[in-house]
Amino acid sequence: MKIQVHINKKTVSINDRAFNYGDGIFETILVKNNKPELINQHINRLAIGCERLNIRFPGIKILKDSIKKSIGLTNECIIKIIYTRGISEHGYGYDLSIIPQLYIIKKKRNLNIIKKFITLGYSKYNLSDNSRLSKIKHNNRLEQVLGYAHKEKGVYDNYIMMTKNQEIIECINSNIFFYTYNGNFIVYTPLLNSSGVDGIVKQEIIHMLKKKKIIVKNIKIKKSEINLFDGCFICNSVNGVQFVNKINNQSMNHVEHLEELVDKYIYE
Repeated sequence: MKIQVHINKKTVSINDRAFNYGDGIFETILVKNNKPELINQHINRLAIGCERLNIRFPGIKILKDSIKKSIGLTNECIIKIIYTRGISEHGYGYDLSIIPQLYIIKKKRNLNIIKKFITLGYSKYNLSDNSRLSKIKHNNRLEQVLGYAHKEKGVYDNYIMMTKNQEIIECINSNIFFYTYNGNFIVYTPLLNSSGVDGIVKQEIIHMLKKKKIIVKNIKIKKSEINLFDGCFICNSVNGVQFVNKINNQSMNHVEHLEELVDKYIYE
């Protein structure tokens, strides 16, 4: 299968469908000690995205070889994969022989901006329902941009995004967990059947907690219900786990034992 690969390229064709229509998918991978973290999980989610968007999957070897070339001798960085349907003329339609474009881009990692404890506000923009696009990282991130553009007044580190029914889905760039603690943890995270991104670190944390016999529940969580929980944390592949000490005007508790459980994913 033909694929055009671009490694650390500084330009993109104005006819690339990702540029014109957001027609593609992406992954963001943390590199530590010259090693791309959780690379197989990221590639697996990219494959799911390809299936959802009906874009030919590039293949594991091409992806891994290209990522390795992009990283080079760099020890700490971020790798962004952008995989597009290809280059076409004006219009939503495309030729079936279109050649997918694979961009592997190395970016600097700034550890100075990662905070262990953060505050959350609420975005006034409501996420739309689209089960076809839920859980994957498609290139059209306009909803996340609107989530930031329509945030409530006040200065917060991140913002919770919800549905029109006031059901919490995620933060603008992170997944979110709530928990109760009465000697034992019960951890809750929102259902993502109709919107949201099924984060790689989120998946890893759920797997790790279940191995430790901690109950994890995927449920609908409404804004009005956050007072039922003792604490909250968010996570993504670049920043790892960040603990929430306040949501809007509501203080959240912090159980220090939780830090021991998720220590692997605290990147401060």
